[in-house]
Amino acid sequence: MDFKDVDAYIYVSDMVDNGAELKDYKKFARVKAEQGREGQEVITQMKNGLVETKNVVKVDPETDEPDWIVTNPDGEQYIVPDKTFRKKYEVEVDAEGYHRPKGGPVKAVQINEDISFMAPWGEKMNIEKGGYLVVNAPNDIYGIQQEEFNNTYKPAEEVDKMFESQKQDSKTLQTNIDKLM
Repeated sequence: MDFKDVDAYIYVSDMVDNGAELKDYKKFARVKAEQGREGQEVITQMKNGLVETKNVVKVDPETDEPDWIVTNPDGEQYIVPDKTFRKKYEVEVDAEGYHRPKGGPVKAVQINEDISFMAPWGEKMNIEKGGYLVVNAPNDIYGIQQEEFNNTYKPAEEVDKMFESQKQDSKTLQTNIDKLM
């Protein structure tokens, strides 16, 4: 498969200039995660065999703790710095080793061609047509393949409604339990 080499920032800027919209999405899927060992290499490979990128566990200079190795529901693994991981995830109390997302939305745009670019961690990243580019800052843009994005992210307002509904169901259950006591 041939990927068009691009500068991610210029690519996104050109897309926006031509009418594409950066939309707010939130992660809704819980992930399996564990802290890695410094120097441990992680190759991010999709279910279809595409090698998306690779990265190496480092020690987060802000926390002095090693990066986390995250496994999404579809099985792809990637590395998240300790400080970022702690800001974006919390322990899932009913499932050992799993974490649920927390925090705010990300800005993302869907792409319409196969592209390759330098990821923020200094390695090439390949994203197939239909995938998404997540834009955190001009020098912090990374990609997520379409299927994996759709299985872990939804428009921010949908996720807010989904979690609000879960909170309401939990409150109702607790009220019913309290009435029985």
